[in-house]
Amino acid sequence: MSFISQVLNKHLEKVETWNPQYANSNEIISYIDLSSVDKDKKAIDVTQVQRVLAIEAPSRARQIVKGTDILVSTVRPNLNGVAYVPDELENATASTGYCVLRASQSTLDPQYLFYWVQTKSFVNDMVSKATGASYPAVSDKIIKESKIPLPQLAEQQKIAAILDAADSLRQKDQQLVERYTALSQSLFLEMFGDPVTNPMEWNKKLFLDVFETKTGKLDSNAASANGSYPFFTCAKEALSIDTYSYDEEVLLLAGNNAAGIFDVKYYNGKFDAYQRTYILSIKDNQLTYPFMQISLEKKLKDLQRLSIGSSTQYLTMKILGRLEFITPPIALQNQFAERIQLIEAQKQQAQLSLEKSEALFNSLLQRAFTGELTAKMAA
Repeated sequence: MSFISQVLNKHLEKVETWNPQYANSNEIISYIDLSSVDKDKKAIDVTQVQRVLAIEAPSRARQIVKGTDILVSTVRPNLNGVAYVPDELENATASTGYCVLRASQSTLDPQYLFYWVQTKSFVNDMVSKATGASYPAVSDKIIKESKIPLPQLAEQQKIAAILDAADSLRQKDQQLVERYTALSQSLFLEMFGDPVTNPMEWNKKLFLDVFETKTGKLDSNAASANGSYPFFTCAKEALSIDTYSYDEEVLLLAGNNAAGIFDVKYYNGKFDAYQRTYILSIKDNQLTYPFMQISLEKKLKDLQRLSIGSSTQYLTMKILGRLEFITPPIALQNQFAERIQLIEAQKQQAQLSLEKSEALFNSLLQRAFTGELTAKMAA
């Protein structure tokens, strides 16, 4: 059984727009901008939703959203910045950088629509229609005129329920991974204090005194589908490659946030790297990799603020050279490394479970819109 595709716009309701500049001078609004959506979790991070005076809102603050609306970022469609608007953000104002999709619920289930805009079919369609080399984007019109496989409403709700269950499983696994990450961060603060305020008055060293730094030399097109070695780019997940240029213990720092984030990874072994990835080797034998990895992770917000560029932010050696790190005694760092090793072992198990639940969800997602899932249930 296959579903008949229909033009999405025929199953959407109109979204109200307004100009906050004409609001009451004391009115405060919730503003959802492009940084408010977590592209990995496909959710609005409510901590990133701004509370601003309406008359001071950015010029892109124009769209009034309702609970169950779907936000689809029109810029960089390959990153699939989509989110479901929760009831708590009813009547918030969204940036015009989003296409707001409001399902006509007599024919289109909002949750079904939410999962559809996460599929490879939808993403690939948007990528193929995007314009602009350095800042690819699609219009609201392109998104709304795309086609969606559309069975009867009851069938849509069954599909959404299956995907809800799979999504809930992967979210629980993701939360467990995050708890282990938070535990590592808490342990760091417990043993060394806040590195910014430095209450324990540790000595400090500059970035260039801590790290020997080089960058990868390859273009991202060098990746291969089933390579034998990891290929580190500025994306969150490593790609693969058939050959390697490096065989060493390092920290890898994304040199830009084209994937929506700056990121730090630890690796020890054979690998290769993209030309905008910083490869950091510790040259001070009084510092350890577990300690310096978390020290760098604690600098990521600063790096976001100091980075240069508009649509994509970049890190330069001049920026990195300003970073300063506390240098507690090596014995204490070694104790930290031992405890981190235990946490990381548990985190790795949680990560493997997450990978399985992610694989299950993605498999169901790609099969859901062909009729295959519900056909098997009916058989």
